[in-house]
Amino acid sequence: MQLTQDEQLVLRHLVAGRTSEEIAATLGWPLQAVRNRTHTLITWVLDELGASGRTPSEYLPPPPPPVGSEG
Repeated sequence: MQLTQDEQLVLRHLVAGRTSEEIAATLGWPLQAVRNRTHTLITWVLDELGASGRTPSEYLPPPPPPVGSEG
């Protein structure tokens, strides 16, 4: 899958650590437009990992514990 220019632009902002809200404000886009492209990017990454025989859990840290469970 080839990424569109808009998807590449959102990806650059995500890699820089910006939130969807920050990206929408910076680009002057509706928040839903940024979220749609973010969803497409996540799907693309998961498809690429699956095609290479890898699973995301091998490369990602475990999620943080739920709020209130630190005890």
